[in-house]
Amino acid sequence: MKRFVSFLLFFLSLTLFGQNPPIRETTTEQPKEKGDIIKIQDYFPVSMEDPKISVTDVSVDRRFSPDGKGEILDIFFNIDNNTSERIDLFVWVIAYYETDAVEKEERRIVPYPTWRVYDPDKRTYITRFIKITPKDIPIDKIWNPEDPDYQKYHNVIKRMRNVVGNLKVIGDVYPPVWKYVSYIMRYPTQGVPTTMYGDLGPTPDKLLFTNFIPPTPEEKRTKIFKHIPDHTFTINYNRRRTIFRSHHYSDYRADYYFFNTFRILIFDANKAKQFEEQANRELKQGEKPIDALMYHRIFFINREMKIR
Repeated sequence: MKRFVSFLLFFLSLTLFGQNPPIRETTTEQPKEKGDIIKIQDYFPVSMEDPKISVTDVSVDRRFSPDGKGEILDIFFNIDNNTSERIDLFVWVIAYYETDAVEKEERRIVPYPTWRVYDPDKRTYITRFIKITPKDIPIDKIWNPEDPDYQKYHNVIKRMRNVVGNLKVIGDVYPPVWKYVSYIMRYPTQGVPTTMYGDLGPTPDKLLFTNFIPPTPEEKRTKIFKHIPDHTFTINYNRRRTIFRSHHYSDYRADYYFFNTFRILIFDANKAKQFEEQANRELKQGEKPIDALMYHRIFFINREMKIR
């Protein structure tokens, strides 16, 4: 009789778990990885600074867009040349809005269990919006549906949209920032070509470099400016100092976010070109990988910025 009862309980447990399989973070069968999938192992998280340069006076400003359709984050910083020689660079600036996966309205209605110490939603960081200088990187170059991270983050957004009490619009998720950084580390020469002059400063015709597109007479007449989001950098050159300004446009939309974090990445231009050439072939015996990164820092905007 005891054996029959044990067998019955075992059969029932199999039936129940078969109908409602337990939720788990990983599965035994992982999607096949393609060569273009950016994995966490590709990410280089360490901040660094090369003694040949110094990045100083980092500041931010928030302003209305001249077209009235959004707001712009201006990021200012100086790049000082600590040598006497000219140094060519590639510069990237990433501005983004990042939060954890906690849905506050849901937690207000259904509080998280106090006895459960580990809260996975607080350790899952979601990129809600991102803008990159010199230009945005297409999302399909960062991830695709075959990427396990793609499925993971889309499932998080799907759950947030379906939570009890959700009454707001939740937009599509962007790839995590570490994937963008990994892509930039692989293709550094796509950044803004920048020069740090040494003891010999720039000539008068080389004092300013920008991708600003002046408005046409028609745009001035109609006040409809089409190229404001395309203006992403303005650079002033001086003797041993380069003043860099990046501009990040956030258009007004239903799921509106500004920016709360940004990163600055600077690469040695000559080494970056050598690195990309080296990355396209197998290393020779005894050859060491080329490291072109000169500067990488993360900055947090910890206070509400006033709009001017």
